[in-house]
Amino acid sequence: MNFHKIDFRLLALLCFLLLLVQCKKYTEPDYNQRSSYFKNVTTGYTSDSLLTCVTYNIQLGFMANQDPWDINQTGADMAQIKRLADILRSTNADIIALQEVPRNRYNAVVKGFVETLAAELGMNYAFGAHGYNGPYGENPTQGEWGNAILTKFEIEAINNHQVEYRSVWERRSLIDATLLVNTSSSVHAISLHHLPSLEGIPNTAAYVNTLQGGVLLMGDYNYLGEIVEFTNLGLSDVDSTYFFHGVDRIFIDKNALQVLEVNQVVDTQFVSDHWANYTRLRFK
Repeated sequence: MNFHKIDFRLLALLCFLLLLVQCKKYTEPDYNQRSSYFKNVTTGYTSDSLLTCVTYNIQLGFMANQDPWDINQTGADMAQIKRLADILRSTNADIIALQEVPRNRYNAVVKGFVETLAAELGMNYAFGAHGYNGPYGENPTQGEWGNAILTKFEIEAINNHQVEYRSVWERRSLIDATLLVNTSSSVHAISLHHLPSLEGIPNTAAYVNTLQGGVLLMGDYNYLGEIVEFTNLGLSDVDSTYFFHGVDRIFIDKNALQVLEVNQVVDTQFVSDHWANYTRLRFK
């Protein structure tokens, strides 16, 4: 009888230890899943005349002299969020397109980065991930990165649409946020970050061709020169020289909007390895 009791206790202990091992076991992320979500924290803002748009690659919330892919470096903290907010606030933007936005990444201090930055600016936000991709040397992989839209306008809907795929590690999407700009019209505010290839441009153009209403196409194209696929859709590059802003560019619906100003925010602190580009527009 005592032996039976001992056996039962040993069996219970082994089951408990096995349960602990299973709880600690790493589960590989589903690389086919990409987080995408939006939230309106403010409503009622509209415009019938003027519009200011910004595109900004924020290097995963790391300073220009840092490497966000180095597991031994830490960034994306509150100090960096405040630096980015100061730059963006200086433009008085209505719509902000961000690229290289971190979410729950291993070496990011602030895990909910876009939510925290949006709160600092008092803006609505949408986020769309490319997929899971942590800093080099990290095992297991943790966290995502992607594009975001911050805006004063109410977000009606979003679509996180994949436009490039080489592997689970090299894939890119665009985030399309439908914004209510006034009581009678809406626009598609799109933030994208292409790979340095020619795959993203035609796939992006094919997607834009399916949209109804005005389009603002903003982001890091990793491409210099005229993009005929966009001009054929009635989109105009606000920087007609193609070199003033480098790979960070804003395309607008030329039938709906008129360009008043194009400029950059001078970044003397090297907050990111890109500068924030902006344009002031007028509805036709």
